[in-house]
Amino acid sequence: MSKAGSYSIAAFLLFAIGGLVLFFLIHPWILGAAAFFLLGMIGSVVASRLFARYATKEEKLQDLEDRVRNSDL
Repeated sequence: MSKAGSYSIAAFLLFAIGGLVLFFLIHPWILGAAAFFLLGMIGSVVASRLFARYATKEEKLQDLEDRVRNSDL
């Protein structure tokens, strides 16, 4: 795995673990769920920005080709 992919996964996992911790620590469960969702969204954005910053042109092209070939539509 490339450096860009490693940074991206590490950032997303860091935010996901933080969201799980907040989910279990915040007493009204609806606020914990909201914090979990919010941190998941922020982690996703941070992970994509890190990938875009550290990926080479070939990695970006390969990622784009994979998204087009394996689209969910």
